[in-house]
Amino acid sequence: MNILYLSQYFYPEQFLNNHVAKSLVVEGHSVDVVCCVPNYPAGKFFPNYSNSRGKEELWNGIRVHRVFTVPRGKSAIQLVLNFLVYPVAASWRLIRLRPQLGAISFVSMPSPLFQALAGIFAKRVWKIPTVYWVQDIWPDSAVITLGIRNRLAIRMLNGLCGWIYRQADLVMVQSDGFHGRISAFGVPAEKIVTLPNCAPDTFFPLENSAIPTRIRMLIPHDRRTIMFAGNIGQSQDFDTLIAAAAMLPDTTDVLIVVVGSGRDEDRVKESVRQAGLDSRFLFLGRHPEADMPAFFACADAMLVTLRDEPIFALTVPSKVQAYMACGKPILASLKGEGAVVVADAHAGIVVPPSTPGALAKAIDQVGSMQDDELRAMGQQARRSYEQHFSLAAVTKKLVAHLQVVLAASSSAKA
Repeated sequence: MNILYLSQYFYPEQFLNNHVAKSLVVEGHSVDVVCCVPNYPAGKFFPNYSNSRGKEELWNGIRVHRVFTVPRGKSAIQLVLNFLVYPVAASWRLIRLRPQLGAISFVSMPSPLFQALAGIFAKRVWKIPTVYWVQDIWPDSAVITLGIRNRLAIRMLNGLCGWIYRQADLVMVQSDGFHGRISAFGVPAEKIVTLPNCAPDTFFPLENSAIPTRIRMLIPHDRRTIMFAGNIGQSQDFDTLIAAAAMLPDTTDVLIVVVGSGRDEDRVKESVRQAGLDSRFLFLGRHPEADMPAFFACADAMLVTLRDEPIFALTVPSKVQAYMACGKPILASLKGEGAVVVADAHAGIVVPPSTPGALAKAIDQVGSMQDDELRAMGQQARRSYEQHFSLAAVTKKLVAHLQVVLAASSSAKA
């Protein structure tokens, strides 16, 4: 197939999009990606990229086309502009790309949903069928992230998002919990399928001897370490983690290692400092995705947290699959779909979200567990990942869904 891959996020940003697109090319498909100038999560353009540099690139056999971008910045206004400019700029780019547009568009959607407007444009103008892969439910995610309280604005967002969902030939969602919410927008049940997240095929368990010294030296090895990896944002509920750390007994020799960055990073660090918890936290900043398996191998357990919001109960954070792929036990402060994945795999400890006392008790429990117990949980995590979430398995399902949609579209045109 000739696939038009639409998403704001792509290499060198660290997103699953990179690996799914590469996997499609390996399977023999042609892929054109239309994306933003890389600026996630810091909110500013990456070195050597701008609205005038690095606009066209061939990466691992994928043709990458970067459109005019307003970087995310630090303010809500700039983030909204980032969301709104992409579909306009991407649609304009599609007009110029018309001779090499794919036969089907695939819209990979971490927030925002507006990315799909470019796929809808291609469908309306050139009859190209469009398939979504929804990672965040909109408008719910936007209401929480942007703190929207105006009822009229929420009602308008609901109407717009419902219309966008209904334009898809197929809506793929990252967890079964999304089905009911998408159906509520008037999308027929037969047009909704689950395509779970996966991890890069470079994510697998590493022996200590395989950990580069430069990474091993960053993390103390004389303390029990619990590691959080990924975006530091309001959704990740660091306030609960900080409150839990403050409740730990003095005898708990646990170090919470944070590998990542994000819009809430400065505030979180200041909260840790004000709480007098610097000895319990180690912030290592953002590192290349290729180094993540080595970082994970330095940890005794991995941490995933989300705020206690109904919408987050429907999602499985992609870091869950990344942790499982690397064979690590998981401490999950979640409810709903994400909690079910960890619990069903017997891959770790699950506590209710936004509950500092329960999280503190779980952290203390990890601190006192035997190495063999933690290792057994990690092995269970890896087994479950191989059975349900591998990149090869997810790519196979994706290709099958795209082929069905393309065949149906061809038949309708005939």
